[in-house]
Amino acid sequence: EQVPQAIERYTAEIRRVMSVLDQVLTDREWLVGDKCTYADLSFVPWQDLVPLVVGDERVVQELTEQFPHVEAWMQRMRARPEVQINTGVG
Repeated sequence: EQVPQAIERYTAEIRRVMSVLDQVLTDREWLVGDKCTYADLSFVPWQDLVPLVVGDERVVQELTEQFPHVEAWMQRMRARPEVQINTGVG
């Protein structure tokens, strides 16, 4: 069951967290220091769940456009071997 109030609440929280991340990533590649750390790795699952929680592709696209530093950072994160999921296919 979809509860509109819950979706709005969690979408607002996602927007708040992404805003903080985007601000931090404005002038650096990683969240802490000059290399990928546990802080960066810990946010990957959070960011990967955004489409599931929001449930609206238009809103997901809006968030991606609104927070370009987060999107660029996630692309760097997804390119890292330790982030890529081995599905066992192939």
